Amino acid sequence: MAWWTYARKTEPDNQGFAAFRWWSRRVLGIFGIRLRVEGEIPRAPVLVAANHVSYLDILALASVAPGQFVAKREMRSWPFFGFMGEWLGTFFIDRQDARASQRVLKEATKVLERGRIVLIFPEGTTSDGKIVREFYGAPFETAAAAGVPTVPVALRYEDTLRPGQPDRLCPFVGDDSLLRHLWRLAAAAPLTLRLTFCPPLAADLGRRQLASKTHAAISEALRRMEQGASVTYLSSSRGLSRRHPLRDAWNSWRRGHGA
Repeated sequence: MAWWTYARKTEPDNQGFAAFRWWSRRVLGIFGIRLRVEGEIPRAPVLVAANHVSYLDILALASVAPGQFVAKREMRSWPFFGFMGEWLGTFFIDRQDARASQRVLKEATKVLERGRIVLIFPEGTTSDGKIVREFYGAPFETAAAAGVPTVPVALRYEDTLRPGQPDRLCPFVGDDSLLRHLWRLAAAAPLTLRLTFCPPLAADLGRRQLASKTHAAISEALRRMEQGASVTYLSSSRGLSRRHPLRDAWNSWRRGHGA
C-alpha cells in the first residue's frame, strides 16, 4: 500500500513521511537494531545535521524526525533507497558541479521556509564511526538563509557486548557493496543505535560557525557515549522486537546445510 501511495504523489507530504517512518522502524527491527535516544527530538522547521556511518542512518533519523534528506548523487542509483529517496523529495547533490549544488541547496532552503525538516550529513561521506570527518559548510547555509535552528545529532552503532564502543560491522565505507554489507548485517549480533540530539544552534551564527559548532557538539556527544553517559529508550520503539529475525534465519539455514 505504501508503494502505491508514494508512486501517486507528485511531492512529499505528511502521509508519505508517516508511512516511511513506520517502514523504517520495522526494517531496523528486522535487523535487530534498537534505538536509544538522548536529548529532545526536534520539531519542524529545523535543519538536522548528523555524522554519517551507514545508509541505516537514513532509516534511523526517518524513524524519529522524518523530513527531506540532502544526499550524494550516487545514492540515486541504489536499490530501493534511490527511488524511495526521489518519492520523499530527497535533494541529490553532485559535489563536482558547484552551480547545480547551489540550486539544490536553494530548494532545500525553501523547504525549511515552508516549515519542514531537512536532514543533512555534512561529512559528505561515511566514516568508521570512531571519528567525525571535517564538515562541509555549504549545507548549513540553508538554515542561515531560512532563519531556522540547526540541531546536531550524534549517531553510534554499538554491539550490546561493547557499550560505548562503535560496532565494527555497521560502517558502510570504502568500496563496500550494498548487498555484501546487508549480508554481513544479517549474521551480526543485535545492535544498539544511540542517537544524541544536542541543543539547537541559532541560525544567525552563519554557515561557518554552524558547521564548526555542529562538528564540536557531535564529537563531544560521541566522547560522552564512550564514557557511559546515560540515555533513555525511545518510547516509540518499545514495540520493536528484540529478536534478530535475519540472524535467526541465517543460523537455521546453516544448521540445515551442515555448516
